[in-house]
Amino acid sequence: MKKFWLIFFSIILGGCMTPSQRFDQRALKLGLKSQQVSSAQFQHKIYFAKNFTESNTVHVYLDGDGTPWVRGRWVADDPTARNPLILQLMSQDSSPAILFGRPCYYGLSHTAGCNNKFWTSHRYSKEIVDSLSQALNGWLNRHDFKEVIIIGYSGGGTLAILMADKIKRLSTVVTVAANLDVITWSTLHGYLALKQSLNPADEMALNPQIKQIHFAGKEDKVVPSSIIKAYSDKQKNAKYYELSGQDHACCWHDDWKELLRRIK
Repeated sequence: MKKFWLIFFSIILGGCMTPSQRFDQRALKLGLKSQQVSSAQFQHKIYFAKNFTESNTVHVYLDGDGTPWVRGRWVADDPTARNPLILQLMSQDSSPAILFGRPCYYGLSHTAGCNNKFWTSHRYSKEIVDSLSQALNGWLNRHDFKEVIIIGYSGGGTLAILMADKIKRLSTVVTVAANLDVITWSTLHGYLALKQSLNPADEMALNPQIKQIHFAGKEDKVVPSSIIKAYSDKQKNAKYYELSGQDHACCWHDDWKELLRRIK
């Protein structure tokens, strides 16, 4: 009976946890720890392995948009991903890697500067891009990596492209199921236009010295592969890979070790 009540209360308490708390719990189980860094406007949370060591190259992961809206009707109080695919990908990476948090995610939605517009209409705004770039460059200044590879999933890939030209020692930017044409995407789904967000498809082409790798899922209905291919085709030094059997979330973690080999 005692065991029953322990299980019962564990379930109850688990149901009361916020998305950020559940994300933290999942990260802890994977052996990750965290720290916070700041830009001029926002705070950012970073996750990294407890045995994190410096070498020539660091992989910087950026997560997707998470859950900006609840049931498509109400703005979420906490936009952190309910299904943390990004942790499953990062946990398979043998290179030094960090998950660099977007402003207002991972328990920071009520910190100074945050407003729910920064995970809805302004999710890819100049303020977000500048803060990510400033905070990441500050972190890189305190470490001795010679090469940086940014890996962005979904909306994290959108931001990875928008900030790529601003990051020191960046050699490669990798996107996975990324929304690289915000206007085409919102029109396709009949969503309200993200008028206060930047659109990668409308920006100048990236510096050709930066290598680009774009992975798309053939069965992806959220961000159709055609959107990603159209962007990739206009870039220099870009490679496009379309994977059969992959949709927007499933099953990137199954193939991630092979995709990491392509990146390296």
